[in-house]
Amino acid sequence: MRALFDAGRLLVISPHLDDAALGCGMLLTVATRAYVATVYSGMPADGTMLTKWDRDCGFSDSQAAMRARLLEDARAMALLGAETGYLGFLDSQYAPLPGRERLAKALAMIIDDYAPDVVAMPLGLHHCDHERVREAALLVMARRPRLLWLGYEDMFYRYRAGVLQRVLGQLGRRRIRATPVECATPGDPDRKRLAVQAYASQLRAVGVHTSDAAGAEERYWWLDAGGGAGRET
Repeated sequence: MRALFDAGRLLVISPHLDDAALGCGMLLTVATRAYVATVYSGMPADGTMLTKWDRDCGFSDSQAAMRARLLEDARAMALLGAETGYLGFLDSQYAPLPGRERLAKALAMIIDDYAPDVVAMPLGLHHCDHERVREAALLVMARRPRLLWLGYEDMFYRYRAGVLQRVLGQLGRRRIRATPVECATPGDPDRKRLAVQAYASQLRAVGVHTSDAAGAEERYWWLDAGGGAGRET
């Protein structure tokens, strides 16, 4: 028996510019209406800053990197038909991460304003930025139990040995059930491929081809702290 869900009015929480397209691109193409809230989208104040990651992506400074990444994201989201919202926080390569309560407050405001049927959050595999977003989203989930909450597998990090099992185990110890689920409607792989291709600077640093990044299967987990259900077929 497979557990299925309808994307409906969808909100995807994306740690960085590109995570939503990589982890939920297919899902975004089938939603009745789609909105992507990107957490770490702020511009570093120091115009001379250049992190190793931004240098590897081909930029001369980190402000130029963020300007280019925002343009990449705008192109990708237009291809996926998603509205965008940027929380404006700095990721850990630029500054200390914001606390989870602060992130949770910002996420709750967006969720309440958008009023989604489904919220997709990163499982937070390996990367500290993703882990902080997961923890903030779980705080909101506890306060908004009537929504359908999905955890999506963070692309690339999910291939690290044992990380998925570790996170699922952590959720289980907190009495959060994680059940594999599938979208009832197939997505559009061509639109996802074009959207992922828009993030050329990031793919360059990761060292993967667009076809590899766009062709990986998307996997979702229904997150439930005791109640609600996906429909079965």
